[in-house]
Amino acid sequence: MGYESIHLDQLRQETSHLPIRQPFQHQNEAFKALTHTFLRPNREKPGSGILVLPTGAGKTFTAVKWLSDHIIPKNIKILWLAPSFYLLDQAFSEFHANARAISQTKQYLNIRCVSSNPSHARASSVDVTDDVVIMTIQTAISNLHPQALDEAGNPLRSAFKKYIDHFKDAEFFVVIDEAHHTPAYGCRHLLISEQPEKLGIRQLLPRSSFLGLTATPTHGEKSKRGWLTQIFYDGVIYEAKKPELVMQKILARPNYIQVSTGKQLQVDDQLYDRLVRHHRDLPEHIIEKLANDQQRNDRIVSTYLENQHLYGKTIIFADRWFQCVYLKEKLLERGIRAEAVYSHIDADPGSAEARNRRTQSENGRILEQFRTGKDADGHEAPLDVLINVRMLTEGTNVPTVRTVFITRQTTSLILITQMMGRALRGQKAGGEDEANIVLFFDDWQRLIDWATPRTIGGGTNGEPTVKGYPPIEYISIRLVEELTRSLESGEMPYIEFSRFFPIGWYKTEVVYADSDQLQDSMESFVEFVLVYEHTQAKLSSFIEFITSTTLADEWSKEYLSEDWSQPQVESWVAEWFDVETDNIGDHLCQDLTKIVRHIAQNQSLPDYHSFEERDKYDLDRIAKQVIDLAAIPRREKLRSEFTEPGTLWKTFYKSFERFDMAVHGATCSILDGSSRQGGTVVISPTPSSKNGELTDEQKRQVKQRDGNACLCCGASGRGVKLQIDHITSLKFGGESTLDNSQTLCSLCNQHKGTNELNFRYNASLLKQPKPLNLIFYRDQDVERVLTRVINVFYHCKALHKINWHKTRNGKYYENWEVHLYAGNNPDWLLNHRSELLSFIQTEMAYPHVQNIQIYAPN
Repeated sequence: MGYESIHLDQLRQETSHLPIRQPFQHQNEAFKALTHTFLRPNREKPGSGILVLPTGAGKTFTAVKWLSDHIIPKNIKILWLAPSFYLLDQAFSEFHANARAISQTKQYLNIRCVSSNPSHARASSVDVTDDVVIMTIQTAISNLHPQALDEAGNPLRSAFKKYIDHFKDAEFFVVIDEAHHTPAYGCRHLLISEQPEKLGIRQLLPRSSFLGLTATPTHGEKSKRGWLTQIFYDGVIYEAKKPELVMQKILARPNYIQVSTGKQLQVDDQLYDRLVRHHRDLPEHIIEKLANDQQRNDRIVSTYLENQHLYGKTIIFADRWFQCVYLKEKLLERGIRAEAVYSHIDADPGSAEARNRRTQSENGRILEQFRTGKDADGHEAPLDVLINVRMLTEGTNVPTVRTVFITRQTTSLILITQMMGRALRGQKAGGEDEANIVLFFDDWQRLIDWATPRTIGGGTNGEPTVKGYPPIEYISIRLVEELTRSLESGEMPYIEFSRFFPIGWYKTEVVYADSDQLQDSMESFVEFVLVYEHTQAKLSSFIEFITSTTLADEWSKEYLSEDWSQPQVESWVAEWFDVETDNIGDHLCQDLTKIVRHIAQNQSLPDYHSFEERDKYDLDRIAKQVIDLAAIPRREKLRSEFTEPGTLWKTFYKSFERFDMAVHGATCSILDGSSRQGGTVVISPTPSSKNGELTDEQKRQVKQRDGNACLCCGASGRGVKLQIDHITSLKFGGESTLDNSQTLCSLCNQHKGTNELNFRYNASLLKQPKPLNLIFYRDQDVERVLTRVINVFYHCKALHKINWHKTRNGKYYENWEVHLYAGNNPDWLLNHRSELLSFIQTEMAYPHVQNIQIYAPN
C-alpha cells in the first residue's frame, strides 16, 4: 500500500451499484463546522482548527469525506501526517473508499503512502503529481530539512522538500492525525518553526490550512494549550462527546475481558530497557515466538469456543500468517465458520510463505464475505470469525462485529486503540449496544507498562492519555519489587513504612519517538514519579534547579539518546541525592529523566499529587493488632483486613500471601527490633530437632521466597515436582530451618545429594575449580540443562543468562554466550569450553553451534 493512481471515471462505473456510506448526525455537524472554518469567504488567513471525535466515531472518515467533497475537486494538494505508520494505511483506505464520490471534474487521484516501513513508499518517491501524500510525522521531520550534502558539499534537497517548495504559492491542506502530539518539539518545529534555516510548513506554504484530528485534546496543560493555540489558532471547531454517542447508540459500550495465556516469559535487562525506558514494542523475534506457541494459540481458540454465543461475530488480531492458518484450522475443526486474511509477507518463490501468501484480491473477497455473509457468487456463506494480520491496513468497515481478540500485549496505545475501534460500532451503526474487547496477557517476570484500554481517553474530559499504570499501581509495583528482592536475598521482607510508602507523586507527560526505523512512530505517555518522605525536599530542590537552568534542546526532542543523557543524569544524582537511600528500586535516574523531559517539552512543572490516605496502610499498625493472636485468629483478622471493601491492600500487594508475608516481617521487626538491618529482617533460625522436618506452612514460605521455582535450573510450573532441600545435609549437622532450606526440582535435588551447594548465593565460595560433571544431564530443554550444569559446577546460582537462538537468522545461532554473576571466575568454565561445546553439539543435538563464550563482570 505505497502508491496508487486511481482512474476515477472507471472507478465510478465499476462501483455504481454499491451503496454510498451515509454519515451520522455528528458527522454532518462536523462537515458544517469544517466548511465554516476553512471555506468561509473573505478569511484573512487560512483556517487552522481541531476536530475532536472519540475512538470509533469515524474521525478519519469524517475528514476524508469532507476533503473529497470540497478540497480535492479544487486540485488543492493534501499532506496527511500521523504519528505512527499504523494510522497511514487507514487514511489511505478511506481516501480510496471515498474516491468514487469525488466530483466528476476530477479524472485521476494519485495517493502516496510514505514511511520507513517496507510496506510503504520511500520518501524519495514523492512527486509533484501526488494529490494526497500520507506520511508519518517522523518521516516528514527527517525529510523537510535533511542534514545531508552532495558530493560537491552543497545541501541536498529531498523529494519531499521539492514537493513543498513546488506549491509555495498555491493553496495547500495539511491534516495532522492525533493532533494532541503537535506541541512536541519535532512536530511543532515541522509545522510552525520560524528559524530561517529550518522554516516550518506554515512559513514555507503561507496559504496552507491546518486540520488537527484527535480523540483526546490536551486542554489541561497550560503550555501545551499555548502551543496548540499557536498551531491551531481557530481552536476546537467541533467536538462530539463519547457519552452522547453511546446514548445515541452510535458507539457501543466496551466490555473488557482479560484472559491469561498461562505463559511465563522472562524479561532480561535489554528487553526491559526497550519496553520500559524507551517505550518501544516487543521485538520481532519475541512476537514470532509468541505466534508460534501452540499451547498459547490453543488457549485463544478455546476462549472463543467457551463463550461463542457471547462473542458472536469476532475479529482475532494475530501477528503472523502461520498463526492465522493454525487458528483458522483449529476453529474449523470445531465447526466454527472461520477465515483468515494476511499480507506483507516477504517470501522466496517456492517457499511455504509464498505458497501461503494471500493476494489483495483474495483478502478483499474474504473481507467482503465477512462483512456481508455472502460468497463471491452471492450465495449465503456467513463467517463467524476473521483472523488477520494487520487488518487495519484494509480499512474494512464491519459494523456487525461484536468482539475483538487482541492476542498479545503491546506498549502502543495507538495500535490497541485502532484494534478496539473495530468493535465499537453501536446499534445505529449496524453493531451492538455492547462490544467485547478480549485481551490476552502473558505472565511477564518483570512489571511492564503495557497499553491497556483503561488508559485510553475518549475526548470527554480533556485529560491526556495515561500509559500503563495509574499512580496507585506504581506504588504497588515498588512494594512488590521490594518484596521480591528480599525473597531472592533470603531475607524476610520488612517494608519500612516511612521509607517505602510514598507520600505523593509527580505526574509527567512526555512524547517519545521510536528509534526503530521500521516503526517510525511517536506517542505521548503520562507516567508517575513517586515521592517519599526522605526524597521530597531533594526532589523539590532539584526541580527548582532545573527550572532555573537553560536546558539543551536535546531534552525537548522526542528521541533522546541515552548515551548522551545518562552521564548528565548520573551527575545530577550524585549532586542532589544519596544513592544508598534514595535510589529505591533503581529507578532514580529514570525518574529524573522523566521530570527533566517533562519540563523541557512542556515548559512547565509536573503536577504534584499528595497521597492523603497513606497513613491507613501502615503495616506496623496492622502488625500490632495481630501480634498476640494465635495462628488461626491472626489469619482470619488479616484476611478480613485484606478483603475489606474500600481499602487498597489488594491493589498494593496483589495477593493475600504477599500481604501476609509483609505483615509477618513487620511483626518480626516489632518483636526483635535489633535484628532489623537496612529495612529488612533476617529470618531467624527456626527451633527444631536436627532430624526434624519443616511444617507444611514453612515449606510453603520457602517455596514462595524462592519464587516457586527450582533455584538450580529454574524449572517451575505444571509438571515440575518442587522439593525442599537442606543446603547443609542433616547428615552433616544441618538443621530443618528456613535459613538452611532451598527449593529444588526433584532432579536437581537428587543429583545434589548431600553436597553443600547453596543456590541462594550468586557468587561461588569454592577455593578452586572442580571437574565438570556432564554424565547425568540429558533431560529437558538445553537452557535448563546448561543452567544446571553451570550452577552445580560453581556450587551456587552462578548463571545470570544464556544468549542462544534456535533459528538460523538469530544473532546467537552459531555463537552462544554464557553470562555469569560477579564473583564467579569465567576461566574455570573456559577451561572446559571444548568439552561443553561437544556436549551441546552431540548430546543436546545442536550441531550448528560453533563457539561458546563465557563472561562475568569484574
